[in-house]
Amino acid sequence: MVFVLYVDMDYFFAACEEVRHPDFKGKPFVVGTAPESERFRGVVQTANYEARKYGIHSGMPSIKAFDLYKDLLYLHSDEEYYESVSAGIMKLLKGYGKPVEVVSVDEAAMDITGLSNEEALEMARDIKKRIKDEFKLTCTIGISSGKAFAKMASDKAKPDGLMLVKADELKRFLYSCALDKLPGVGSKTYERLNEMGISSIQELSKSDPMVLIDAFGSAGKELYMLSNGIDNAKIVESSEVLSIGREVTLKNPATSVDEIKDVLKGLADEVMKEVSKKEVVFKNIGAKVRYTDFTTSGKSYSLHNYSDSEEEVIKHAATMLAALMKTGPARKIGVRVSRLVKTKGQKKLF
Repeated sequence: MVFVLYVDMDYFFAACEEVRHPDFKGKPFVVGTAPESERFRGVVQTANYEARKYGIHSGMPSIKAFDLYKDLLYLHSDEEYYESVSAGIMKLLKGYGKPVEVVSVDEAAMDITGLSNEEALEMARDIKKRIKDEFKLTCTIGISSGKAFAKMASDKAKPDGLMLVKADELKRFLYSCALDKLPGVGSKTYERLNEMGISSIQELSKSDPMVLIDAFGSAGKELYMLSNGIDNAKIVESSEVLSIGREVTLKNPATSVDEIKDVLKGLADEVMKEVSKKEVVFKNIGAKVRYTDFTTSGKSYSLHNYSDSEEEVIKHAATMLAALMKTGPARKIGVRVSRLVKTKGQKKLF
């Protein structure tokens, strides 16, 4: 298996905003999807740890968050700013000369195969220090044999932590984690496993793999292997470019996607030309709207597989833009693809 160092930024969006707004530090604070003037209509994207003490979490309607803590500080998400900070952090990680997979805007996995445990810990401590010194942000790092297990270690060590799970400790570590902490065990899978009499990772590891495959298809085999400490996933080295996007100011404010379908097609064409030029595929599609009051809002959609399909970009961007334009007329629209992976040299990505 690949020896992996997994970097996960702590409450990234909110932490970025605390750098810009030092007075927010130490106070319950969230970043949300809606403009500040409509803060009760949006959804929480990230909550800092002070806000989490009140039960506030990502995905929660903003109005519920304010019910839990009425003096909650709130800022509208600024994705361009977060992506610029992320680009700097990913550049720092790639400077270590190891293959790096950008998992998301705030997570990355590094292939450190060949390093000893002590060398891995030394590198992790150096990464944490440099991110703190250069970006004023904290991260948590998990290290283990296998990307999935390094990610689980980082989850367990949060916030601002560092955890190494040695090869001979892996089974014990897995058995100490809740079943729903195993990658691939979402709410529906968790319920189904419970119905099958499986309520822990240890029980999953000792179950009949053929029964799991009958219940979950190929995902059943993956669950069985992960629960037994086997992760064959490789680090897919990401593109130097973190995202590709285009945006345009409309001649007249628009209130529906029908009014901008030609503009959307043109933006998608431009994005896809750059995708082809950079020899990448993408897993995330984003859309944003700047309204007539000059506030901005955006949405993103994560694909099941990597893609280079312009049709998918148009389809998902249109759906997101339609939802965004329910808030008000758009004077500017944008389309973006991210989570990019190089196609050159990759034999199987889909």
